[in-house]
Amino acid sequence: MKARAILLVAGVAAVIAVGVFVAARSPWVQSLFARNSEDPAEIERATNAALTNHKPADTATGYPQWRGAGHAGVAPAGSFRTDWDKSPPKQLWRTPIGGGYGSCAVVGGRLYVQDRQGENERVVCLDAETGRLVWEHTYPSGQAGKDRTYAIGPRATPTVAGSWVFTVGGAGKLLALEIEGDRPQVRWEHDLITEFNADLPQWGVACSPLLLGEMVVVQPGGNGAAVVAFDRASGAVKWRAGSNPPGYSSPVAASIGGLEVIFAFLGDALLAVRAADGKVMSEFKWATRFSGNIATPLVVDSEYVFISSAYEMGCALLRAERRGDEVTLVKVYEQRRNGFANHHATSVYKDKHLFGIDGTQGSGGLKCVTLMTGKSVPDWEAREIGQASLILAGEHLILQTARGDLCLVEANPKEYTLVSKLPKVLTGNNNWATPTLVNGLLYVRDEEKVLCFDVRP
Repeated sequence: MKARAILLVAGVAAVIAVGVFVAARSPWVQSLFARNSEDPAEIERATNAALTNHKPADTATGYPQWRGAGHAGVAPAGSFRTDWDKSPPKQLWRTPIGGGYGSCAVVGGRLYVQDRQGENERVVCLDAETGRLVWEHTYPSGQAGKDRTYAIGPRATPTVAGSWVFTVGGAGKLLALEIEGDRPQVRWEHDLITEFNADLPQWGVACSPLLLGEMVVVQPGGNGAAVVAFDRASGAVKWRAGSNPPGYSSPVAASIGGLEVIFAFLGDALLAVRAADGKVMSEFKWATRFSGNIATPLVVDSEYVFISSAYEMGCALLRAERRGDEVTLVKVYEQRRNGFANHHATSVYKDKHLFGIDGTQGSGGLKCVTLMTGKSVPDWEAREIGQASLILAGEHLILQTARGDLCLVEANPKEYTLVSKLPKVLTGNNNWATPTLVNGLLYVRDEEKVLCFDVRP
């Protein structure tokens, strides 16, 4: 590995996640694996070693992965214009791309996105200021899922760390690219479906890769490989865990009482997996029709984990409690059927409240919910928004609706206020990618293009 400036991608709010095995090649850590030790002191030392060796990534000005730093769906700090009605944002550039539902990762003046062109999938790097193509990596790919009703391109968002880019394609191709002089080099790859005997999900493989220290973690799903961790540099399998069927969510990580934990939302359950060795420490059953657990688990204050699904499921809040060398998921509440139900889009958290889309495709709307009760704030609802994806940017929510509108809403739990709306900036009615805001530039994509709008103050 030539680049040692490790960009970390997991954590909650201001907590930047750390990897567990930076020192994985040291003899005492190898012996830890060899013995499959359950000694809390050894696990604690391994975690502390990783904490010591990690260098925090500069996430203040970048958005290097799915939902940004900590997978919280929060734009990097920085001001942006909100007077869109008075002065509509100028479109800086438009770059054609193919189908897909993944979002844009933006870091170091580069934008990374995935698409499909004919029988191939692509990883594309653009200049974030101009939209100019910097490089592309193309590879043949099968169908992204069994259902051809929707876009056949990748569903996941690239994960960027220094000169490395990690991607998952719609048919399950995991790639590790290292960039040398604006030329991508494949360092390793895996076919998650064939290698782990996993079932190709009906609507394609959707998990975005989690980079945790020296590990890349994904969710193939299936017998003995619901969650799999790979060595970041070599691609060798470090561990595999669980036998749950695949869903459409992405793994996240958080430090719970000093113990690094991966939360994986599979097709029938939420797993709490010990990052050090892949042990499934706790499981909360959440079997959804079509294995349709799509929204990413939202970790709040390094203690609570919120999950939500549509298809008549609702939501649940779990407390992650450390007990010795393990973490247990304890139910705070569970609201099924009539509960707050995220379909495609993951909610965001602010001021003890969740903001998110409630309801399935065709019937969704924006709601505000009190985190600790799961109850909707009275008179705070916007059904006219419909299905949408969203991020939190300061005191506002930026939403990209499925119909292609851009909406700006105050993130105020006391009342709903639509600040501005830019109608039909995107094409079609299935615009499920999440917007990205970095340094006052707002990026959105559909199945035909990436657009950049200038909202700098």
